[in-house]
Amino acid sequence: MKKVNLKDKVAIITGSSQGIGKAIAIALAKKGVKVVLNGRNVDKLTQAKLELFAQGYEVLAVQADVGKYEECENLIEQTIDRFGQLDMLINNAGIAMEGSIADTQPEVFEQVFHTNIMGVLFPTKAALPHLKKSKGSVVFTGSIAGYMGLPNYSAYSASKMSLTALVQSLKIELAGTGVHVGINYVGFAENDKDKTYYDANGNIKLMPVRKQFKRMPLTKVANYFVRGIEHRTYKQTLSGIGKFTRIMHQYFPAIFEWAMIKKHVNLN
Repeated sequence: MKKVNLKDKVAIITGSSQGIGKAIAIALAKKGVKVVLNGRNVDKLTQAKLELFAQGYEVLAVQADVGKYEECENLIEQTIDRFGQLDMLINNAGIAMEGSIADTQPEVFEQVFHTNIMGVLFPTKAALPHLKKSKGSVVFTGSIAGYMGLPNYSAYSASKMSLTALVQSLKIELAGTGVHVGINYVGFAENDKDKTYYDANGNIKLMPVRKQFKRMPLTKVANYFVRGIEHRTYKQTLSGIGKFTRIMHQYFPAIFEWAMIKKHVNLN
């Protein structure tokens, strides 16, 4: 397929006040895209906007909780009011969670699923009329945790597996409309210093640095997203460990499960 020229197109990136989302926004802006930043924290969102603005990029920042449909509608409306079109929606907002099923409070499961599924479904639904008009792209941030349920990450893994089902359904529903649907399975990426996660009791904590894994730089992750949009790619697995996990689970599921159990038992 011919490479799509992204110059002067308009993109909303949810969860883009920091981390992967902000890196994607910057990578798109370098291609001449007019970017719409989104997040719940006004201070972080403003800081990200000023950072991009200082680099000469055309940027709009909209504070919105994508877990609330009416706020997603407002996000889309502000984008159209400012730029007159919408060509890309990158569903990046999400939350991680750590804790065993036995120890995790029920409301934590509810919050993780609401953020990681409804917080993706709502902006997508609100944006679809405009994406159909522009024959644009809707792209999702998946995870290698969506290939197999990981111990102590059950809520996160389950939500990311559900995301794959949502994307599969959407791709079929949008067949013939000209809208590109894509999902990127991210492995272990560099953590933003302010990245947080839920513990089993619902407390928000800073994400520790995972030194045991080789972490992909945020700029490299973002460039994968941009190339996927330019070439209208459906699925991408972004890291070596992600590709290994996918292959092992697909072709050697019993061996992979045995290795996971052995590691989990040894850690406990």
